[in-house]
Amino acid sequence: MVWGCIWGRNKGPLIPIFEKSVNRWVYIGVDEDGLVEVHQEVHNTFGDPVFQQDNAKIHTAKDTMAWFEEHNFQVMTWPANSPEMNPLEHVWKRLKERMHKRFPEIHKTPGGPDRVRRALAEAITDTWREEIEGDFLEMLWESMPRRVAALLEAKGWYTKY
Repeated sequence: MVWGCIWGRNKGPLIPIFEKSVNRWVYIGVDEDGLVEVHQEVHNTFGDPVFQQDNAKIHTAKDTMAWFEEHNFQVMTWPANSPEMNPLEHVWKRLKERMHKRFPEIHKTPGGPDRVRRALAEAITDTWREEIEGDFLEMLWESMPRRVAALLEAKGWYTKY
């Protein structure tokens, strides 16, 4: 599992998560490691950002939402049945495709499960840095108004996105 974020042509850090189970406390820790600095950068560049995430229980837990409020994050309300509307889902798909192309034999890494996880973390981080292009991210970023309008028009049901 990894955490990452995008805005405009930019991407934040990609943070591999090595815990076998991710709960709200792990998620809050990752947000502290990755999101606080990015939030400040986006704020300085664009003004007050709106953070988008899906409705996973760890994302919407009372403690998580309190953390966002405490750190002055505006979190977008997002329909429960529309995770595919998040442009980051398209980034994850491309990241997975590119990683498999660059590292087709990574599943054969010797040394047991922990070594494989470390190799995967390194490979996916390299792929994030080298293969996820600004033009692709900007296209996704610019699609957000259309995505939200389509979702509103469909009253939360299916859209082309």
